[in-house]
Order: sequence, then structure tokens, then C-alpha cells
Amino acid sequence: MKKIINFTVKSLDSLELPSKGQEYVFDEQVKGLSLRTTHLGVKAFVVRKRMKGQANATYVHLGYYPDMTISQARIEARESINLLSQGINPNNLKGDVITKQSITLQKVFDDYTTSKHNLKEDTVKDYLSILKNYLADWNKKPICEISRDMVEQRHREITYGTGKFAQKDGSPSRANKTMRVVRALFNYAIGQYEDIKGEPLFVHNPIARITHNKTWNKENIRQTVVHKHDLKKWYEGVMRLPHHYENTKSNNSAEVVRDFLIFEMFTGLRRHEALTLKWEDIDFDNHSFTIEDTKNKESHSLPLNFKLDEVLERRMKDRDDNPYIFKGSKPNGHLHPPKRQLHRARELIGFEFTNHDLRRAFETTANRLAFSKYTLDKLINHKNSQDITGRYIVLDIEELREPMKMIAEELWSQMK
Repeated sequence: MKKIINFTVKSLDSLELPSKGQEYVFDEQVKGLSLRTTHLGVKAFVVRKRMKGQANATYVHLGYYPDMTISQARIEARESINLLSQGINPNNLKGDVITKQSITLQKVFDDYTTSKHNLKEDTVKDYLSILKNYLADWNKKPICEISRDMVEQRHREITYGTGKFAQKDGSPSRANKTMRVVRALFNYAIGQYEDIKGEPLFVHNPIARITHNKTWNKENIRQTVVHKHDLKKWYEGVMRLPHHYENTKSNNSAEVVRDFLIFEMFTGLRRHEALTLKWEDIDFDNHSFTIEDTKNKESHSLPLNFKLDEVLERRMKDRDDNPYIFKGSKPNGHLHPPKRQLHRARELIGFEFTNHDLRRAFETTANRLAFSKYTLDKLINHKNSQDITGRYIVLDIEELREPMKMIAEELWSQMK
């Protein structure tokens, strides 16, 4: 249901920000005017209206609050709504040069994250981090002024830690990631912004220079895993985590992190999937659980096994009003990536490991048990769009009970 309020300074200043993503509130005085709010504190006046003959609504960004006043927003909103009613897109009314100069990298990012409704919260945070740490001097720059030479130089500086980034260690992977973000934003701009004749304002993506010169950095695929012969040391170290000398000084998240790591190992879940698991996702009657927010955007259901039962039993004893199984320090919040506790766990175990190493250990164990490719893909929620046969093989949760049990028994046989 739409949230409609009278836009006043008091009402907009006191708006509660969404816990994640974005929300819209609508003005009761000007129908069609809304304020977009995000969990990051952005407040922007927008108009969204579908023109006759168009399937999708046209999005018109008016300005940011409080830089744009409420009265200014209402005036511009009425003008934009009037033009849209006539079949005229207000975004295309400015002259080519003026329009190009007004489209900054920050504007493209704002429009991109608004129109891409399926972007995950972690993805948006990652993009924001890149814009802040590696592209801060480009954010207010019109993208028509970002040249291929600039792209090539910035990619090289981030790679080797030179120039503007002489105080940072060089990072080939971060350089590539930064340029992939820039490429995505330019591709969006090329398809999004048009002149009054309907012609694209931007036709070239400067990232093409890196591709043409073949200067993308080679990134080695991480192949680390908790090996079979290390599982006993890993489990014993993780179980001792609450007794680490730093964790005995005060109450902290050590017990939650211990159970979180074991849950990861015995499910093969991605870190975010395990962190955000809620009690309502557990079906105790069916002895299973379901993850809705997955990387491939398809729900993922798995049976529970005896080690997961142990984890849930321990977490149940610590259960309160928090909806998350692996609860964080804030009320109704989940555990955040536990960097400090992960470091302490590594000290106790005696070797390095990452969260994704646990997923690879689960997958490697499943492969060792010689399950079919389709069972393995279902267990770890992999999706291959080019595998036509796989689309016709449907494995329900009952068919995964025995594989999950066998994986747990195989892992546990090496740990106990």
C-alpha cells in the first residue's frame, strides 16, 4: 500500500529510513510526486508516470532533498507530469550539450541502482565502496568527460598502487572490479539517456580501451579448501573458539560464530545465505530449511542433518525476539561477517581458511561420494542455463535427504 503524507520539512526530516533497499513515500498535494529514501540516507524527489503507449513508467529524477526544497519539487513535478501526459519525456528536453554535462557518474549510479530493482544490498554497498575509494574524483564529473586515457591510467594506478593510490597496496583484482563497475554504468547510460530525437546521448564505452589492449589483469581463481586431513583440526579449533583467551574477557559473538561456521561447513551455503537465515526459514516438521535470497535468485531448500540439529539446538537455547538464527549485536539484526572471530578461529586451528573454503569442502566431499552432477548442483544451488537436460530433472527435498546425511557422516567421520 502506498504511503501518502503531506510533504513538510518536519515530516520529511523525521522519515524513518528503510532497513535495506529503498522505499517511496508520496505527496498528498501533488499526485505523482514521491520521495525515494534509501537505507544509506539518500532522499530524492522523483516522478514516475507511464506515458501512453509505453509498457514501463518513465522515471524523472527532480533533485535531492533538502538541496531541492519541497515547493521547488512540487513545481517541477507538476511540469514533468504535464509533459508526460502529452507524451513528452522531460529527460529529453534539454539540449544535447547541457544534458550530457548534467549526467555525472553519480547520477548514472543513482539511476542505475533505482531502475535495477533486483540488485542485492551487498552489491550496492560494494559499488558505493568503489565509488568512494577509487572513483571519488570522478563522481561529480560528467561521464562525457571520462576518456579512454583516464580509464587506462586509473586501471594502471590501482593495479600497481601508483599515482593517486601510492599510499595503497596495488590490487590487480580491485583494479579489474573498479573498471567492471564503470563499464556497467556506461553500458546503462548508453541505453538509458536519449536526446530530443530519441538518439542515444552516449555511444562509446571508454572501458573498451582495456579490452582492446588486452590489459585486464589476470585473476587467479581461488582453489583453497579445508582438506580432508585437516577437518579434525578445523572442527576442534572452531569448537574451542568461545574459550579463546580474548573471548573469555567479555561476552561476545564467539558462540554464535562457532555455530555459524559449523552450519556453513555442513550445508555448503554461501556466507550471506547463512548469515541471514531466520527461524521462520526452518521447517521443523519437515526437518528442512529454505533460503529465498540466493545468488541465482531461486529459492534453495535442503534437509537438515544431525550436525545441523546440534547447531539449531544450541541456538534455540539462546533464542529471543531476534528473528535471525545467527543474531548480531543489534536488536533484530543478524551477525555481520565476523572478521575478528574468524582471525581467532584461525589462530586456534593453525591454518588459514575462508568462509568460501567451507563451501568448497562441502562440495568436494559431495563429489567424493560420487553423486550425480544434477544432485551436486541441487545441493549447492548451482544453475547452468546452457544445460537443457538439467531443466527437466526435478529433485525434490526428499531425494536430497540421503545425500545430505551421507555428506554429514563423511565430514564427521574425519572430524570426530
